[in-house]
Amino acid sequence: MENILYKERKITLIVRNQFYVAWLCMILFATSMQQAFAALPQNQKITLNLQNATIKEAFETIRKQSDYIFFFETGDVDTRQKISLQISSESINDILNQVLKGKGLKYEIKNKHIIIKPDKTPQPAQSSRQSGMINGVVTDEKGEPIIGANIMVKGTTNGTVTDLDGKFVIQASPGDILEISYIGYNPLQIKAGTQTSLSIKMTEDTQNLEEIVVVGYGTQKKSDLISAITSVRGKELAEQPVPRVDQLLRGRVAGMQVVQSNGTPGASSSIRIRGGNSLSASNEPLYVIDGFIDAGDLNSLNPNDIESIEVLKDATSTAIYGARGSNGVILITTKRGKEGKAQFDVEASYGWQKLPKKIDLLSTGEYASYLNKIARMNGTTIPYDDPSKVTGVDWQDELFRTAPVYNVNLSSSGGTEKIKYLISLNHFDQDGIMVGSGFNRTTLRTNVDAEVNPWFSLGTTVSLSREFSDISTLPSDYSLAVYGIGMSPIGTAFNPDGSYNYTESSRPLGRNPLAEALLPTDEKNTYYVLNNSYLQFKIGEHFTWRSTLGIKWNYWREDYFSPRKGSYQEKTNSAKTTTLQTQDLLTEHTLTYTLKKEVHSFSALGGFTAQKGYDKGLSTEVSNFANDITGFYDLNSAQLKNSVKSGYHNWGYMSWLGRINYSYDNRYLLTAVARYDGSSRFSPGNKWAFFPSVSVGWRITEEDFMKSQQVVNDLKLRLSYGRVGNQAIDIYSTQSLFSSGSTILGGQEVVTYTPSKVPSKDLTWEKTDQFDAGIDFSFFNSVLTGSLDYYHKKTSDLLWEISVPSYIGQSTQLQNLGSLSNQGVELSLNASLINKKDFQWDMNFNISTNRSKVLSLGPDQEKPVGEHWGGYYSSILKVGSPVGLFYGQVYEGVLTQQDIDAGNLSARPGDPKFKNIPDDPNNSTVIGNANPDFFGGLGTTVAYKGISLNAFFQYSVGNDVMNLNSAYFLPGNANVNCYRELAEKMWTPENPDTDVARPGNSYIYSVDSRFVENGSFLRLSSLTLAYDLPRNLLQYIGLASARVYATGNNLFNICNYRGYDPEVSLYSTSPILKGYDWGQYPMNRSFSIGLKFTL
Repeated sequence: MENILYKERKITLIVRNQFYVAWLCMILFATSMQQAFAALPQNQKITLNLQNATIKEAFETIRKQSDYIFFFETGDVDTRQKISLQISSESINDILNQVLKGKGLKYEIKNKHIIIKPDKTPQPAQSSRQSGMINGVVTDEKGEPIIGANIMVKGTTNGTVTDLDGKFVIQASPGDILEISYIGYNPLQIKAGTQTSLSIKMTEDTQNLEEIVVVGYGTQKKSDLISAITSVRGKELAEQPVPRVDQLLRGRVAGMQVVQSNGTPGASSSIRIRGGNSLSASNEPLYVIDGFIDAGDLNSLNPNDIESIEVLKDATSTAIYGARGSNGVILITTKRGKEGKAQFDVEASYGWQKLPKKIDLLSTGEYASYLNKIARMNGTTIPYDDPSKVTGVDWQDELFRTAPVYNVNLSSSGGTEKIKYLISLNHFDQDGIMVGSGFNRTTLRTNVDAEVNPWFSLGTTVSLSREFSDISTLPSDYSLAVYGIGMSPIGTAFNPDGSYNYTESSRPLGRNPLAEALLPTDEKNTYYVLNNSYLQFKIGEHFTWRSTLGIKWNYWREDYFSPRKGSYQEKTNSAKTTTLQTQDLLTEHTLTYTLKKEVHSFSALGGFTAQKGYDKGLSTEVSNFANDITGFYDLNSAQLKNSVKSGYHNWGYMSWLGRINYSYDNRYLLTAVARYDGSSRFSPGNKWAFFPSVSVGWRITEEDFMKSQQVVNDLKLRLSYGRVGNQAIDIYSTQSLFSSGSTILGGQEVVTYTPSKVPSKDLTWEKTDQFDAGIDFSFFNSVLTGSLDYYHKKTSDLLWEISVPSYIGQSTQLQNLGSLSNQGVELSLNASLINKKDFQWDMNFNISTNRSKVLSLGPDQEKPVGEHWGGYYSSILKVGSPVGLFYGQVYEGVLTQQDIDAGNLSARPGDPKFKNIPDDPNNSTVIGNANPDFFGGLGTTVAYKGISLNAFFQYSVGNDVMNLNSAYFLPGNANVNCYRELAEKMWTPENPDTDVARPGNSYIYSVDSRFVENGSFLRLSSLTLAYDLPRNLLQYIGLASARVYATGNNLFNICNYRGYDPEVSLYSTSPILKGYDWGQYPMNRSFSIGLKFTL
């Protein structure tokens, strides 16, 4: 019996106890939050932002923000006196002192009553200088207005802020000092004279504006960073309005390949960072969203919610995540509320999608002529007297359509000094370009942060999403993108009465592609909840303690129903319902110490993390309903209960972690990281592993000999070395598993259990050692910035299935054996070519190479993999060669009569001719390589005044694609359409001098070099034209900003590939089978227009 409830008690008990502690922390969280909100009215902090307002208006503003009520005698108090004040979060006493200063008034507070009286105290003599109103405008170095800059008269409480046009009005006397300040800019002091108008230009504070990069469990200044980390910032994300996160990353990060394996609406992409480290376990990176580890599918996120994305690539940056960071880490930080008044953002877009290109197949008339040619060659009756009059259908036109897509995003953010919030709502709806398919997603996110007092803060993130997919699904391997479009074009899709036409003799098994696409119902619903909350304590000047508790819950359900139809299913209806529920709980506790003294800067982090989870599923498959009315809503009414399956798995994970950062004089940098991981997936004795790393850096531009030069602004060398691991194996791989079944014994059906998996009790972690050498640079006052990296990785103790003796009861067993390596070079460049007030031009470029090599396969030197039709293998692993090789026969054209006579072959002239490979039992060899020689992206943004144009190109050079569709579209495949080019060139007795085999030969479904095609491409991934409406216009309609835009995606793709798109991956999750195309749903070309504005 399968022991699915097995746990190794040492780890599980510790993890369980930690969750008890975590739940207590969260009780404290809730209590503290309640107390924080309850305490605020008692110590009410009030904010005033008044410009040339009356005292009465000030009283009213105070009343609205508190429980106080004002009392005064109208005849004694002149409430028409004007004041201009900007005060943030002050007590009621401080507020009143500043409001009434110099106004001849005083106050008295009794409970919640404020009594205003005339102040009889003699006032000092006023200066003989006359005060007046000064108008001004504050701009940046480009002349753009600065909104919200603070203007204060030094030594007084008289102040104001700039408006949407950067303008202000303030009362000041000649000789007064005006103090101008704004976050990120150097403060100014200007002496007021007799002038009444000022034009003030502020310069950026470059020291305080230095970029901050999110790293594991913290942040670092980019100048102090000595790891290979690439950041994608909010500005870059905003320039490309896309509905999916993976689309934001395609081609933008050096060393990272993002392959959208197919164009099915809602389908995820395959992501690889610096190649694959495993031959059997997952090579996907770790996703961390707002600190929650293994946060799930990227595409459950709303791209508008993202503040920044960091991609961690080398050992020093990923080792803090231990074994889970072996394939790289993607950190996503979502937007959070900022202090200030409520801000409302609205964005809406509408677009349409279409098929970028059609596969070049024969038209109806051409197909009829093609069948006549085959009949003449075979000596049979010609089927069509006049091919031009044959009625037909273009299945690509029938199956593909122009489909709408729309996206709506609403968000609100703001807060006070103590409490900040952000809430966003998004709905995305996409019809697929293939009939019968579609996808929609609704997400809701709330981020709240509260500072209870200077030493205690807390916050929470809650993300909810619901996804719905309607998929064009066909039973078995019947893919619409192959069998559907390749169906014989002769005949019609519909009968005269509008019903589906199943009776065409030219269609195998009575299939009608449109009916197969539209009649079945295949719906997937996914519900996703992520909550991560934290408590943070500042302990003295140097220590910070942070505790988090998070939960991820996911529920997935698929309902499929296929009604009766006149097809190969013999008019039998069927239904299937599958559900899967998963849940992860995560708790983490870290203590951070920071110290800066003279030229020394030091920080240390230590922590503990524990995570546990489970999944449980149920699948029911039935058939032969009495009618098609109830569908999958009444499975019990089916006569045949074909299959019922259920399962449950659970796991636990625990780690200790630490990191030290040291900087001497901002020149010499050191980072050391260590993590000690424990996983329930392994057997006792192998559950724990240690993963360390170290990196050093040298900022050459901080040396004295570099101070005098003006060309190089920043130059930093860095070296790192470390070890990470991989534990992404099946949960019960180290245990004996059994499968249940039934048999007849003594005339009765009894339940049986048979072994289904050979235990691998000695399994241990895959280990990857990685070396990285890099240089970060900035030239010409940061006009040109970038980085260059070289890396080398070696993975040992590879997990791999090997053959075992048959008496064990199974054919294979998972073991640790073998090793492989990856090495490559990455270059990233960013250029600010023009940076004028009204004209800006920026460019970015990256290029990467990666070379993998199999170093050892245990007892084997090579291993064919990827079995396809007819038992042919299509890929091979070879020691000394890269992963991702295509394996098959070498096609050499067609056989002539002389070839047949010389080789004594039982073949016919025109049959395929293959190269003889005497040393291979399959007569096969390496026929292609799915890995590119190099790949990357190129982006540019040009802006003139309010108009901007953003374009991004993605490219891949040198990779091959195994186009298995070509085998189906070869000449002679019965009742199947054919490539136009091959039909024109195929061998006939009248056309013997060709390299295209005769129709109807027996090698249509072989795997050979005919089907390997050049997959290199240059794609215009996105093009966006936008216009930002001028602020002087917006102020009349109450908007802070507004943008209209038009964008296109996948606008062109320069390639020589015969299929729909060379960027394909049939086996998107396989670590070794790359670049296969077999009936993949085509990617679309889309156009959209949108409006985005802020209130």
